[in-house]
Amino acid sequence: MTDKNLQSEIEKLKAEIERLKKELKKRKKYGLVGEDKPEDVVKMCREKLPVLKEVKTKEIITDITDKEKPVNLLIEGDNYHALSVLNYTHVKKVDVIYIDPPYNTGNDEFKYNDAFNHSSWLVFMKNRLEVARNLLQDNGVIFVQCDDNEQAYLKVLMDEIFGRDNFINTISLRISPPEGVKTTYMYMLETDKK
Repeated sequence: MTDKNLQSEIEKLKAEIERLKKELKKRKKYGLVGEDKPEDVVKMCREKLPVLKEVKTKEIITDITDKEKPVNLLIEGDNYHALSVLNYTHVKKVDVIYIDPPYNTGNDEFKYNDAFNHSSWLVFMKNRLEVARNLLQDNGVIFVQCDDNEQAYLKVLMDEIFGRDNFINTISLRISPPEGVKTTYMYMLETDKK
């Protein structure tokens, strides 16, 4: 086969691969597939620069003259908005993240949505976990608390985002019999595992 014929065959194969990719995108998806409709807060954070407002009554007092001491922040508000703001200043600078998201039971008395349909909850979590991933140092650790309702799906989603090899442990606690088991997943990122 000549170089010209070989090049022609390679081009045909590339075209066939592109055609197959397009065809596959049209097929029904399986696995962790969420809705395509983005949340309002995600759209807002893409279109406008998120801003935090300092509230002096909620200030965490630290000695900022000592450069060895950490600076602590308490951010109250929508978690996606807060994580987006931190991505401007804290990429790869956070040691530990703890998340206690809606359990998706429809029972909570909190003001946030706790009655997502399943795929919406997965998209809700995926959006936040991907932004949180950017904040963690290469040796950072994330803890995410959940209950029985979504825990299996959360584990698969976290494996996808943080890497299955970075999973450390599951911590299960029985809080009270009617409420079931609360589960916390722990992932530690390590640069040598990337």
